[in-house]
Amino acid sequence: MAVMNITGCRMFEDEIIDTLCNDPRIDDIIVIENEECAGIVEKLNKVSMPHKIMPVEDIPRQCESANVDSYIVTINIMPLSLHGEPKYLRDEVYRNVKEISNFSDGIFLFYGLCGNVLKRIEKDLEQLPCPVSILKDDDGRIVDDCIGAVVGGRKSFLKMVSNFNRKSTIVMTPMWVHNWQEMFQYSGFIEKRDDIEMAKFVLDSMGYENVVKINTGSHYTKDYHKKIEDFADTFQLDILEIEGKRDIVNNSYADFRNRLIEDQMIPSIRVSGSQDVLTEVRNESEIPMIKTV
Repeated sequence: MAVMNITGCRMFEDEIIDTLCNDPRIDDIIVIENEECAGIVEKLNKVSMPHKIMPVEDIPRQCESANVDSYIVTINIMPLSLHGEPKYLRDEVYRNVKEISNFSDGIFLFYGLCGNVLKRIEKDLEQLPCPVSILKDDDGRIVDDCIGAVVGGRKSFLKMVSNFNRKSTIVMTPMWVHNWQEMFQYSGFIEKRDDIEMAKFVLDSMGYENVVKINTGSHYTKDYHKKIEDFADTFQLDILEIEGKRDIVNNSYADFRNRLIEDQMIPSIRVSGSQDVLTEVRNESEIPMIKTV
């Protein structure tokens, strides 16, 4: 049996769901019950993916009753509010990982550097009972954040930015635009979540001209394009579109999963009619940009 935990920021909900949907080796999914789990539970239900929800203290007993060759994934969603205080984000992620390591064979983090506060997490926690891994690009560098993770890493991000012709641009994923008011508040742009006028003043004073819609290929967050249009209309921005990349998320997760399963000596599972698409990632060399508004 192998038990992998996924601990991730709520901003990564769609990428986590996509990963689970594309991994036919998973036998059981357990969502850790907390104040942040409602969104991912709703999306699991939407894609008809069986799962259990339970408090963290009940998971060891549940895993003990599982089949000996099972591959179990537990999910721990962390709050967006942690972005308001980087040191607190670090402390909470470390604390959660330490607790979860007691019943896990491996912990995979859907996080980036987040202002460099997580740059040493693998080294700092290497004495835990199980290995810890985080999203990395093909060069082994931890991604900067949730945007870097879906555009192909730092090199791709810098190449994308170079196409903006020095125009200030805000980049959006489905979950970013869905939660933009919370993120503006936690980032210090506005004090109150509903203070749209202050948000307009801040973006205007910083010279923002464009909003970039990353086409991530997922459809788990509703009304993505309409939300982008509404955001652009509110702040009088032009809309640009780019194609996202899944290779960092797919490769990072699949490599860690394969090592974990091999270490736990679980036989290779063959699922009739299913394909492990995590091993067939797209490696686009260019990020085309389209101006839509």
